[in-house]
Amino acid sequence: MEKYNLDEKGGLFKFNVKNPSKVVKQGDNIEFKHFNVFDFIKATVVDVTDSTIKIKSNEKLSDVSFSPGDHVILYYRPSKEFYVVTAEISSVDKNDPLEVTLKVHKIERIKDLVKNKKCCVCFPATVKIIGVPEGRFAAVKNISFGGVKVDCKEEIMMEDIVDVTIKTDKTNKLSFKGRVVRKNKLENTNEYGIEFSEMTESCSKLLTRIMYEFESIA
Repeated sequence: MEKYNLDEKGGLFKFNVKNPSKVVKQGDNIEFKHFNVFDFIKATVVDVTDSTIKIKSNEKLSDVSFSPGDHVILYYRPSKEFYVVTAEISSVDKNDPLEVTLKVHKIERIKDLVKNKKCCVCFPATVKIIGVPEGRFAAVKNISFGGVKVDCKEEIMMEDIVDVTIKTDKTNKLSFKGRVVRKNKLENTNEYGIEFSEMTESCSKLLTRIMYEFESIA
């Protein structure tokens, strides 16, 4: 298996914007993904500031819960460019139709992510620490052939061995045993980098499919 490679790497020509007003335009179409839904939701950009994007869903949503602090990703495709926006929900402003304000963490070109073999996702997962009976919820943010990056409110120690199950769609689950190799304290949660240690052949094929599907839309 490959090594964990999801930490930020600097570079003179690396495109990594944190100010959405430099890229995203009010009134444009955008798609967003929350870990409580399997498909991307079509929306419209209502407002943009130097740190936030407010969007309004174009689809009627039912029985879906969104909360401040939740991780989301957005696909933004103006003209010939394709950007992936990593964000979290700052506030839920309306429910019908859904309007949310998102705090933007970064904006990246999808072609750069593909080049570096990184996939931005928003999947629900269960992380189980070896020796602890109950699993803990985590939101998966990034996947590569070497590991995953997740948000989880539970305290997990560096070098801990964990069992992870990621629900990638309505029928498939990516399960593996991994080792915690990175830990970063965020404002409302913890961010962990987990390197793959053991994975079945069927899950390895599912991982390859996830990476290929992300590459195919670039």
